[in-house]
Amino acid sequence: MSEDAPKDDTQLAASDAREGQRRGSAYRPAVMGLVFSIGAVIGVLGTGIHGNILVLGEPGSSSVVPWGAALALLMAFAAQLWAGLRAGSIVESAVMGITIFTVATVAYIWPGPDQLMVPYSAEVMEVLPGPAIASLVWWLGSGIVALASMILAKWMLAREAARS
Repeated sequence: MSEDAPKDDTQLAASDAREGQRRGSAYRPAVMGLVFSIGAVIGVLGTGIHGNILVLGEPGSSSVVPWGAALALLMAFAAQLWAGLRAGSIVESAVMGITIFTVATVAYIWPGPDQLMVPYSAEVMEVLPGPAIASLVWWLGSGIVALASMILAKWMLAREAARS
């Protein structure tokens, strides 16, 4: 087919898609830097709010609701899902999830007296069950949320691609 020949709608759509991919690839490093930065901020914010707990019953009981960790995980999930869907790829969601999990892990294993999270041990669970549970929920949950957001984003992107 010559360059001057008229193109049908399918050829125009394919041409537009290739052009969009070329334009998107020019911004990919900036997008990756942005999702990395957002992931670091969410990791720090989540680490800051994860310790908010609601104690049910007598103080010292192990009946706690780690609502801060749940809120932090919800925030992380929403941001990772948004990044994956907005970029049209799960790579951005993965970068953000890995960054959030790395920040949570560094906070969890940080040595010294100025810890932001309470590491799990049998002794700590006897003395501080609420903070220990909240720290575990945030740390382990951030990895689970990263995987869940990538799976959901991939499913939603595949469903959208099948529709068009």
